[in-house]
Amino acid sequence: MSPDLQAKIFDAISQHHNKKAEVVESLSDLLQVGKDAIYRRMRGDSILTPDEIDLLCKKYRISLDALVFDKSDTVFFNYNAFTQKVSNFREYLEGVQQNIEAAHTLPNCELYYATMEIPAFHYFYNKELTAFKLYVWGLTSLGFDFLEGRKFSFNFVSPDNFTITDNIAKLYNQLPSTELYSLNIVDHTLNHIEYIAAIDGFENPEDALTLCDAVQSTMAHARNMAEKGMKFSPGSEPKEGVNAPFDLYHNELVSTNNTFLLKSSATKVLYTTFGNPNFLMTTDDRMCNYADKWLESTIKKSTTISNHSEKSRAWFFNRLEKRIKRSRNRIELLMEE
Repeated sequence: MSPDLQAKIFDAISQHHNKKAEVVESLSDLLQVGKDAIYRRMRGDSILTPDEIDLLCKKYRISLDALVFDKSDTVFFNYNAFTQKVSNFREYLEGVQQNIEAAHTLPNCELYYATMEIPAFHYFYNKELTAFKLYVWGLTSLGFDFLEGRKFSFNFVSPDNFTITDNIAKLYNQLPSTELYSLNIVDHTLNHIEYIAAIDGFENPEDALTLCDAVQSTMAHARNMAEKGMKFSPGSEPKEGVNAPFDLYHNELVSTNNTFLLKSSATKVLYTTFGNPNFLMTTDDRMCNYADKWLESTIKKSTTISNHSEKSRAWFFNRLEKRIKRSRNRIELLMEE
């Protein structure tokens, strides 16, 4: 291996730590060698073995391809569906939890989220909505065989899964967040509810109305967080200087899939959905910087609906409420047939 490539590997690792001493301590434990041996490798006096490279790349999620082809137009992504094949709700949720826990290891990390539907983290504020979205994802992108031919029931999701979603929501609340919504943010979920109702896919037809109410309460909480300019759990009160900031913008001109960028003082990580709720992830500098500039430009062309923007916020969320009510009315008509 060339000294230049080895140096790039250590540069990538150093982005995950604040001090060089932390890097040495961590690598000494991981590679089971003394600190002097780590320093020799970092200086290039000793060459990393293939087994050591394997350990380092897996531990710090480093793409050797990205380091080798950094001057080309090739961008390398990790795809979670390839990384860890999941067969049940718990395995999927544990993967989400691992990713947001990894975000918390990045110094001064902030989240930028542009989406055409309710952000996945917001589903986890509401157990009924969480259960339904997991059911839909399980039937479609995740392809869970045990759901085939079965009508929806809130009982599909066990309490231990809600323990994980509660923790994910808690970790999400601790990340400063800038989010970008359009008026069709609720349409995707409402269409799912209406479709399942139309094909008689609910064990209890009244659950469709319960889910419409859950969408309404989820959007009401987003409105509350936007008003306060902070993130917090439903039923609680935020505290200035304690809760993470929440900045919300409205834009109708941009068309995008669910894309979020983690920005820290060490690195950037870009996620974009592919076969929602599966996602592609990259730390490629060029791609992350491109997304960063795109988000910055889009936000400048958007309307803020958080903090003191009461009129714009009321206009936006009142229209969402009307969409939810229309969907609820259509479902009620279906139930009368």
